[in-house]
Amino acid sequence: MRLLVSLIVAGAFLLFMQRGGVPVLPDRDALKYVRWWTVPTYFASLLVVHWFRAWRWTYLLRPVAKVPQGRIIAYAWVGFFAIMMLPLRMGEVVRPILLRREGRISGSAAMGTIAAERVLDGLFVALLLAATLWLVPRLPLHGVVFGGFPVEQVVHYGYLTVAVFSAALGVLAFFLAARKLAERLTAAIVGVVSKRLAARLSRMVGDLADGLRSLPDPSLMGPFMLQTTVYWTVNALGMWLLGYGCGLPMTPSQGFAVMGVLAMGILLPAGPGLFGPFQYSIYLALRMFYPESEVLSKGSVYVFLMYACQFTFTTITGLGSLWWARIDPRTALDDDGASVPPPAP
Repeated sequence: MRLLVSLIVAGAFLLFMQRGGVPVLPDRDALKYVRWWTVPTYFASLLVVHWFRAWRWTYLLRPVAKVPQGRIIAYAWVGFFAIMMLPLRMGEVVRPILLRREGRISGSAAMGTIAAERVLDGLFVALLLAATLWLVPRLPLHGVVFGGFPVEQVVHYGYLTVAVFSAALGVLAFFLAARKLAERLTAAIVGVVSKRLAARLSRMVGDLADGLRSLPDPSLMGPFMLQTTVYWTVNALGMWLLGYGCGLPMTPSQGFAVMGVLAMGILLPAGPGLFGPFQYSIYLALRMFYPESEVLSKGSVYVFLMYACQFTFTTITGLGSLWWARIDPRTALDDDGASVPPPAP
């Protein structure tokens, strides 16, 4: 049912883009503008992006579990692959499940680390996006519609995202500070129905709070935020380089803007491969800076090559990590599946 819903979402995006005149595949004539050396260079930059994106998870896990660095990288890359391939962002639960099955940490505590990572990531990139939207000159956008969407709304949603993730960080901080209160309330409310269920849920609430214990620790948050900065900076500069390679007069600051809009856009529920929101978000970001004719020609090549590179890289590293960590994808998400294989060397 979830796959069916996700395919319907992907089909709706495809229909929406086609009716709005937004191409999914680039025009062959636009390929003449491509500086092809930038494509493998961008592809190689994704290794840096994925490495730091995975490595920084170490600092969120450290208060609750000791996991070898190699396993962290492998589980993270499998998780990124799952986010890309599974419908409706179901892949977010893969990393916690893999850690839980290995017996190193409870699923709730692992999910707490993922929640912290998502909120900190969201706030960081939202602030970057807001700064670029404020400082980087844009085309006049009043009344401009691209693919059926008013482009000026992208700016408003960018600022709104900062408020949303700031509020989410406040919620996590309150939850961490009021852990005992949350446990007691859960036990009292659910206990009216079932004492056994109340005890289990109360324990899960405590475990979830354990996954947030890195937030107030500067010795953990310092390296985490440093690696987060490297991750997002290299990501944005890679997008700028690929834009230059596609013939767009893109500046590094515009690369940060494209990255921010893309990060905001793929938060939406999407079908397998993040198809639809991925492409459309980049198109909207480009339209803020370039005329429609350029977006539909050189921009279409840019969107296609970025999607192809990210999809291919994430698939290779995800499947490679499944093999290295000896994870059976047929049972990896099954609570009652086969026994956990021994850790890889």
